[in-house]
Amino acid sequence: MKNLFYIVLSLILISCLGVSSIVYANETLNVAIMSAHGMSDSAQYVAEQFNKKYGDKIEVEVTPIGFDVLLDKMLIDFSTGSNLFDVYSVGYHWIGQVGLYLADLEKVKSEYPEIVDPNYDEEDFSKILWDTYTTWQGKQIGLPFVGGTLTLFYRTDLFENPEYKKAFKEEYGYDLKMPQLGDDPLTYQQLYDYAEFFTKGVKWSDAKQYGMALPAAAGDPLLSTFCCFFGDYRRSPEGIKELGKVDPDYGDYFTEDHKVAFDPKISDFGLKALKDYLELGKFSPAPETLDWITTSEPFSSGLSAMMIGWGGYWPSITAPSSKVHGKVGVSLIPMPHLGGWNVAINNDSDKKKWAYIYMQMLTSKDTTKILYKKFTETPTRNSTMMDNELQKDNPDLWVMAPSLERVSTRPKIPVLAKLEHSMGTILSKAWTGELSPEEALQRTADDWNRIVKMAGY
Repeated sequence: MKNLFYIVLSLILISCLGVSSIVYANETLNVAIMSAHGMSDSAQYVAEQFNKKYGDKIEVEVTPIGFDVLLDKMLIDFSTGSNLFDVYSVGYHWIGQVGLYLADLEKVKSEYPEIVDPNYDEEDFSKILWDTYTTWQGKQIGLPFVGGTLTLFYRTDLFENPEYKKAFKEEYGYDLKMPQLGDDPLTYQQLYDYAEFFTKGVKWSDAKQYGMALPAAAGDPLLSTFCCFFGDYRRSPEGIKELGKVDPDYGDYFTEDHKVAFDPKISDFGLKALKDYLELGKFSPAPETLDWITTSEPFSSGLSAMMIGWGGYWPSITAPSSKVHGKVGVSLIPMPHLGGWNVAINNDSDKKKWAYIYMQMLTSKDTTKILYKKFTETPTRNSTMMDNELQKDNPDLWVMAPSLERVSTRPKIPVLAKLEHSMGTILSKAWTGELSPEEALQRTADDWNRIVKMAGY
């Protein structure tokens, strides 16, 4: 009887207020976002803005999903046609595996021209980001969401020490200086000299000291970091002349006509790059064991003068708990490597109109700046990267736009996971000494050729 009383009372209240006063969304737009580095926080913030504006028609629900399982969930959703999520954040290195399941955004815009924001300004994204993040086989399948390149972190207290600067110039004949905005970029020879000097040229630590923390663990760290060294040759005038232009779908590891570009049978660029990588590793603690997380440990604990890592690690490396808090600067490595994410629509979704509206909001010029201020989420828009006020407050921001002017990229083809495993299994033996650099590189190239041929590429 009590429950009946409350039901009747609720009906009376609804009648008095008017049915139109209580509005419920009749649809949900389901969004799956990778949960790390503030990405899901950014997506949730924009969802709240979206729901305030459109909540009487449809509401966005954001589900954070860990990096290790997101791709598998996507592939299951797409292959079964379950349509669990309408929108996904997609790592650009996954595009080859899922691109066929993503909606063609040009078709979406053509079908719903009224939803296209005239102020969206696609020109505010650098060409390399647009080509890499948004396209697959000539179609536009996403919008740039989160950027990121491999960045050089360094100890400002060491590089600005007058005694060390004097000793370095006496030994190497040029100034110890980390390039800043507007300076000529660092060369690999300079990076090698800096690493050597801070390993054994001057005593700056009471414990062990290393000039560099260099990631080379099997898997993505090896694949991405080796691309920094190989890409420096691949994108040089000589590399373009010998290997052709870089195809955005195939990245730096392939020639313009899609052969394995580091194959010693094609050119000597691959072997030169591998030897450069190995030489720099002499000044790092056990590079073959360092992944993205463990590379930051010797640096943040005060054991290394420099480290190569993703720009998004700035907040953790410079946190008050870090031993190098207040002593960290960033600069460009000679050839950065591109990471990053887009947002894309599940082609099975029947809510493409709303999905595109949400994605536009998430990646607009104004929102990108807000998300950087709130969550320090690595921006994809030049207008945020080059904002003078933001650069004053964020010492790591200046490096982001210049890092996109000449940057290496990995393949987006569907067999990338197999290629990464192959490189981790074979090329890593050059680090452990099980194989010579020449043999490790040739075996890796032969295996990549086998994988690509079997896949029909």
